[in-house]
Amino acid sequence: MDCARLWRAEALAPMFEIEFMRLALVASMATGASLGVMGVYLVIRRVVFLGLVVANTATLGAAVTEAIGGPTELMSLVAAVVAAAALGGHSGSNRVSGESLMGWAYAAASSLTVLVLAWVTGGSTDTLHLLYGNVLAVQRSDVAGLTIVATGVALAQVLFSGRFILVSFDPEAARVAGVHTRGWLLALSLAIGVTAATAVEAIGALSTFALLALPSMTALLVTRSVRSAFITAAVLGAAVPSLGLVVSFYLDLPAGPTSVALLALGVPLAALIRTVVAPDRDTV
Repeated sequence: MDCARLWRAEALAPMFEIEFMRLALVASMATGASLGVMGVYLVIRRVVFLGLVVANTATLGAAVTEAIGGPTELMSLVAAVVAAAALGGHSGSNRVSGESLMGWAYAAASSLTVLVLAWVTGGSTDTLHLLYGNVLAVQRSDVAGLTIVATGVALAQVLFSGRFILVSFDPEAARVAGVHTRGWLLALSLAIGVTAATAVEAIGALSTFALLALPSMTALLVTRSVRSAFITAAVLGAAVPSLGLVVSFYLDLPAGPTSVALLALGVPLAALIRTVVAPDRDTV
């Protein structure tokens, strides 16, 4: 047993002797934990595609800034926050549902991003990586920013999770109880927008959406309460992309898609565990 542990430690050592791999590991853990927590709210509210819209809108903001000049990080953040605020509390109308509006926003943001990138001569690597992700290219300043955002998400969860959960589960009951439902939903949407925008800069739109949707789905399938789901989603969000880094390093695979594939695998496994262990149990 001791020999096996020693062998694993020696096998992993060369990977983490490389600075960019250490930075990628910290970035993956910070983004995964914060997005995993925020994703639980999206799944509870049944607006998981808001995460996809926000991620793609952040990419569009960066692409536009690349075309006209300016700090891509700032415009990406602004675009994501505006999209989250505009759609996060919008339930749609009798004719057009909120889900339909998100579908429209996703189609518009995705197509405009491609058009803008095609218009920019040559397309910048700094912008293209927003589409596909490149966690191996993060810098120390990026890791510092991601860690600050993750800390902010954790603090907001400690202070405001009760209100966030209430307005997510039953906005009408919250309103009757005197809670400013619209304001709390807006605050939650803004938090999701900021978290997603900073993650897109480091890991790309696909990985950002995957981390918003998949750890939370897995957690809600295997836990008995919402509060334990938040912890499980944060742990899965941090651990699975870290495992993806190790697998991608030793098998020479792209880090982002490897992590997304592992996250996706967790959902059917969780569903299977739920079916076998407690088929009649309510998830939350």
